[in-house]
Amino acid sequence: MKSRRSVLTVCALATACAMICSAVAYAQTWSSPQFVANGSAVAVATNGTTSAVLFTPSSGGLQASVKSGASWQTPVTLTTAGATGDIAVASNGDVLAVWSFRTTNTYTPVEAQARFYSAGHWGNTLTISANVYGNVSSLGLPAIGFDGSSQATLVWEEITTPSPIACGLKAIKGNATSGFGSAQTITTDPACYGLVKIAVNSTGQAVVVEGAPGILSAAILGISRSSTGTWAAPVTVAPYAYRQDNPSVGLGNDGTAVAVWRTRTGVSYAVRSNGAWSAAAGLPVLSGQAGGSTGVAVDGSGNAVAIFTQVTIGPGTYATYRPVNGSWQTKVQLSSGLPVAATPAGTFVASGTTVSTRLAGTSNWTTTTFNGTARVNAGPGLAIAAVGPQVSVSTAAVP
Repeated sequence: MKSRRSVLTVCALATACAMICSAVAYAQTWSSPQFVANGSAVAVATNGTTSAVLFTPSSGGLQASVKSGASWQTPVTLTTAGATGDIAVASNGDVLAVWSFRTTNTYTPVEAQARFYSAGHWGNTLTISANVYGNVSSLGLPAIGFDGSSQATLVWEEITTPSPIACGLKAIKGNATSGFGSAQTITTDPACYGLVKIAVNSTGQAVVVEGAPGILSAAILGISRSSTGTWAAPVTVAPYAYRQDNPSVGLGNDGTAVAVWRTRTGVSYAVRSNGAWSAAAGLPVLSGQAGGSTGVAVDGSGNAVAIFTQVTIGPGTYATYRPVNGSWQTKVQLSSGLPVAATPAGTFVASGTTVSTRLAGTSNWTTTTFNGTARVNAGPGLAIAAVGPQVSVSTAAVP
């Protein structure tokens, strides 16, 4: 009996070792970057099978390319305007690109447009709004996200009264086949904030955060949508504070949402659990003062990673992990930064010349250095990086 236990123990240890060693190697198997086009990457996305990259070519405007097989599609010009944009891939392989641009030499109004890719081609350009709010730090880019049924949600801040200026948040939902439905007003707060972010999970729940961009100041608002499509009243996650700005949000399939934002000298966060937001609090692992940008990603189970920059007491970029219903763990210094992305299974990937990966089920970050800065994203089973200065794309199989 004793001998049999020893054999079982050895086998268990060998299996565990093999899994750990395999996981470490797994994170490092990034492919050689595949050239897509000349230009500068703006955004990249994947659903694990289909991938898409949005970029600015040397001639200006925005172009996009999609890969659903072995090769990247010839880039398609979406707009020739001086625009900013974003891109997302649905679970069924459809792609949504959105962009915004100024129509005059003033900050307002801004025009926002979108275009779906489906069945191998891009559809017509759809004008979302010609009355989007913009300011010195923002082009009012609508926030986008897909649910598990490949339904897209767009949210943007629209001017409701030109003088004195007042704004509200608008939301629409749709898909590549039927387009978008009618816009719905989800808040009529008179303040104009300038920045909107959204996270959508597989069940159709959505969480929107609104705040100030750049180094401006605003309250942090949170608006939630149920899986049945009903938007709740806005919640003040954090009241107005000087130079409180740039909120980001992630949402798990379990309904847990985590928001992170900059304060004047630090970083704050709040968690939405069981439908209610926790009180805003300072990120406990921050030492000294913070600077630059912050970001957060949440996996399917509600586990989160926040990334922030310390400018005093050990300056550098750091990541901290929060297990669902748990506390922020000891921070880890990275060579990477933002944006940060998560797979549903729990792998986290951070952008930069050196890309950092925290595989699902592990606590270590591994690194891969590219010959240029990489913007990353992730989907089920796949991490993707758009590497500059030319637009080249690398991928890695991950949990």
